[in-house]
Amino acid sequence: MRVDVSGPDGGTAIVTVIGELDISNVERLEEAVAPVVENKPARLVVDIRDLRFADTSAIAVWMRWAARVERLELRDASPLLRQIITSMGLAGKLQLTG
Repeated sequence: MRVDVSGPDGGTAIVTVIGELDISNVERLEEAVAPVVENKPARLVVDIRDLRFADTSAIAVWMRWAARVERLELRDASPLLRQIITSMGLAGKLQLTG
C-alpha cells in the first residue's frame, strides 16, 4: 500500500491510497493521516481509484475519520466497494463520489 497526503488546502485535505489496504497495513495509513484528521478539515477526500483491495479494517478507519471531520468523501471507489458500503448502510456517512 502507498499513501499520499496533501492539504488541507482551502479546507480540503486529500488522501490517495494505492494498492491493497487491509489489517496488515491499515495502522500505517492511520498514522500517516492522523495529523490531517486531528486538524479537522472541513472536507477529507480519500482517493481510492487505484485501491485494488480493501477489507473491513479499511472501512472501519474511514468511519472513524468520518466521525472526526465535517465531510468525508470516497472518490472513485470500485463497483464492488460501492456495493459493500451501500449494503452496510454507510453510504450516507462515507460519501461516494466520482
